[in-house]
Amino acid sequence: MKKHAQNFYLYSKVVNYMLEPNKASNFIANVLKLVSGSVTAQIMGILLVPLITRIYSPEDLGIFQLFLSISGILIIFSTFSYQFAIMLPKTEEDSANVAFLCAILVTLTSLLSAVAVLFLPKDVEHMLNAPGISKYLIYIPAITFFNGIFFVQNYWLSRKIRFGVIAGSRILNTVSTKAFQLVIPIWNVSPLGLIAGYVAGYGFADLFMLKGVKNDLGVFKRISFKKMKEMAIKYKNFPLFSSWSTLANSISPQVPTFLLAYYYGTSVVGYFSLANQVVNMPMGLLGTAIQQVFFQKISEIKNGNDPGNMKVIISEVYKKLILIGVFPMILLLILGGEIFTFAFGKSWYTSGIYIKILVPWIFLVFLSSPISTLYSVFDKQGVWLTFSIFLLISRVVALVIGGTYGSAEFSLGLFSFTGILFWLWNNAYLLNLAGISKMESVKILCKYTAIGMVVSIPLILLEVLSANFYVLLLAAVTITPIYYVITLHDDPTFKKIFSAFLVNVKKKKMGRL
Repeated sequence: MKKHAQNFYLYSKVVNYMLEPNKASNFIANVLKLVSGSVTAQIMGILLVPLITRIYSPEDLGIFQLFLSISGILIIFSTFSYQFAIMLPKTEEDSANVAFLCAILVTLTSLLSAVAVLFLPKDVEHMLNAPGISKYLIYIPAITFFNGIFFVQNYWLSRKIRFGVIAGSRILNTVSTKAFQLVIPIWNVSPLGLIAGYVAGYGFADLFMLKGVKNDLGVFKRISFKKMKEMAIKYKNFPLFSSWSTLANSISPQVPTFLLAYYYGTSVVGYFSLANQVVNMPMGLLGTAIQQVFFQKISEIKNGNDPGNMKVIISEVYKKLILIGVFPMILLLILGGEIFTFAFGKSWYTSGIYIKILVPWIFLVFLSSPISTLYSVFDKQGVWLTFSIFLLISRVVALVIGGTYGSAEFSLGLFSFTGILFWLWNNAYLLNLAGISKMESVKILCKYTAIGMVVSIPLILLEVLSANFYVLLLAAVTITPIYYVITLHDDPTFKKIFSAFLVNVKKKKMGRL
């Protein structure tokens, strides 16, 4: 939730845009282009992960994850959060000046990071307890520049409603990244393949997006340093305020990478990175899709001043999130190690153990991700900032205590436990804002968890008896539809959707006859 304050304004504009009949079809078509690009890119990324893990070692993936963590923080700050302001000006000229200001800031940040890595590579290597990473730090300025420019062009093209170009750039990014990561090891298997592929992916995506921006060269010819200064002052709240919550939210996910490397080495970071990535990619994809629809609908209701409907929608969305997410989490708790060994190779069994530790925390984050937009809806960004800061502190404390007194598993256990406490509070707070009883949400969670556990009894027994993995896999595939049939059978929303689907099918058949 790095930009919910800005998103609420944008989504309000989107709602008004949707309400115009002559524009509705175009809006839907553009959203489908954008969503299809994201879905295609992420699915391709997920499918290619097993190939990546059979080429690269946990140490390679650990160094790559450290590279991503360092560059990720620089990328977020490379624009000083001014990219959020690209959508706001009324005139194209003002927006172009903001975009060019962002491009200048990205370039300066990249140059400063180049100076830093030239003079401090060995110090960084020693501090991170990551032998060999120094030779790859020289690529940080490149990815900071390419990724920062990607952000800038993304917002500009969104303003110009060229979602097809954005979708194409995301697909090209994934394809080119994975292609380089799979081809480079033919000559040399090292973190360089992962890093070079990542840099190349954003480079190609930027070039692709430039094709969509070149139509606006006339607007960019009218930019000036005087106007950029005016825009920088006008939107100064973005770097002054938004950057701090952005900082907390950017550093927080990177804390495990840095501290696990410091206490246990890059191989543990590699195991953690794979576990976190594999589960968060599909869950994040689903959560983001729900969040986009949810935020639009809640914004529409807020503009219409109908709090009653808001409560109903939030309750329904939260219920659906629990229904959808609880069973995959149960399966991972039972078969985490076996699934990771089968999908990614024997050397990644440890990632399966880590995922069992992290699953409860990841599940709660999945539940909270869509409804966290309520912080903006109810104008509670200050609470979100406070929550983000304390969450960051708790992560540092948990990992430091774990690293000082125990194993990687103990450290991740503390990390997951603190995350569970914080996200339980977060979800309870948000539901309370909407006037939803905490006990009601707890009952829903207990109901679907109980159904999932009962359905999983045959799988649990097979696991206890150490059955062959393919038998376990067959059992998991068999019981999964059973769970969803049971849980969706009495769901009124699902019944309406299913009935509407059947009516449409009948109409199509009648039309053909």
